[in-house]
Amino acid sequence: MENTSWIPTIQEQVKRISESSFYRKRFQSMGLKPGDIRSPEDFQKIPLMDTKDLQKDLEENPPHGSLFHPETVRMTLSPGPKGLMPIYHTRQDVDEVNRELAAMYRACGVGPDDIAAITFGYHLFIAGITIHGGLEALGCKTIPLGPGESQRTAEILNRFRVTVLASNPSFALKLAQEGVPNLRILFAGGEPFSSVEGYKDKLRQAFGKIGLIDSYGLGQSTPVARECKEERGLHVADNLLYLEIVEPETGRILPDGERGEVVITHLRRQGSPLFRFRTGDLSVLEHFDCSCGRKATLTRGVLGRTDEMHKVKGVKLYPSQIDHILRALPEYAPGKYRVSLSTKAGGGDRFRLIVEGKDPGPPAKEKIIQRMKETLLIRPDTLEFVEKLPEGPRVVEERY
Repeated sequence: MENTSWIPTIQEQVKRISESSFYRKRFQSMGLKPGDIRSPEDFQKIPLMDTKDLQKDLEENPPHGSLFHPETVRMTLSPGPKGLMPIYHTRQDVDEVNRELAAMYRACGVGPDDIAAITFGYHLFIAGITIHGGLEALGCKTIPLGPGESQRTAEILNRFRVTVLASNPSFALKLAQEGVPNLRILFAGGEPFSSVEGYKDKLRQAFGKIGLIDSYGLGQSTPVARECKEERGLHVADNLLYLEIVEPETGRILPDGERGEVVITHLRRQGSPLFRFRTGDLSVLEHFDCSCGRKATLTRGVLGRTDEMHKVKGVKLYPSQIDHILRALPEYAPGKYRVSLSTKAGGGDRFRLIVEGKDPGPPAKEKIIQRMKETLLIRPDTLEFVEKLPEGPRVVEERY
């Protein structure tokens, strides 16, 4: 029989979030009242929401949207269909996330005696500052490195004998090549990791005996799930959210073991709360007893996307936005471009942008690349122009 202990928490959350015009209108249109949710079946009747709903609310209630909370103490940004979208965090939200992350890190063997370093970005995005808060809550000595050059980063890790690292797996691989002998645990994220066959083995060969912990989070919600030291899959952060797997085409709930789209509902979140939110990420949910005490687990990590969005170098890339930028070129024919994604020899994503048309020259190309960096928060490794673009898909996915 399914555990229904989360139902009263959901009922209370419906009461809280109904104070926002977004959810008040949404629930009123359904005729939904908190007491109407008495079982998982009742909960599953509530329509799913997605990023487009959040975007519409933001446009109708500028500049903050109706999910802004008056007790907000932190604001991060997340890429959306039409640009950056604000995510709000109250003091309660931050404290709850810190406690959950501290518990997850503790289950991986991290303690107050560890020295940790974080190479995720601290500006705009949620990752760096959130991971930092969880490690500090556990009592770790934490270094906010942010992104940087691998040799300099390795020098800092070695100088201060860093034992715990939070990083993209591809960047961690570069650090392993530089030599970081004191490291004993890697918290990886921002890129496909445990879902890529052989990737963990590759890092383990490079680092030696080390804990390799995969994690999963969203710009709207971090963490969603994280491995423990058993490395049997990513345990759901079920003190923060309720997670479902649905059939992407129909929204039908799928049983354990079937691949589908991840849907999340925040249990107590005040700022930017999500309720049956479609993430667009594909995964498999299973329940089993783990020695760390968790049960709900994404056993195969994140397996892909349901929409056009591609995660490149840890950033969400919407190819349609590229078209808007390229339209600044006088001779550009709309839609005549291709995104090629592959894996670099040393790991990590290679992003090539191929455009049909006359090469405008280095200054114009650099201007386009800079505009992409400002708008999409990512720049292509190469920008190429060809006389005629062969017929084919808009995005060529060749990453392993």
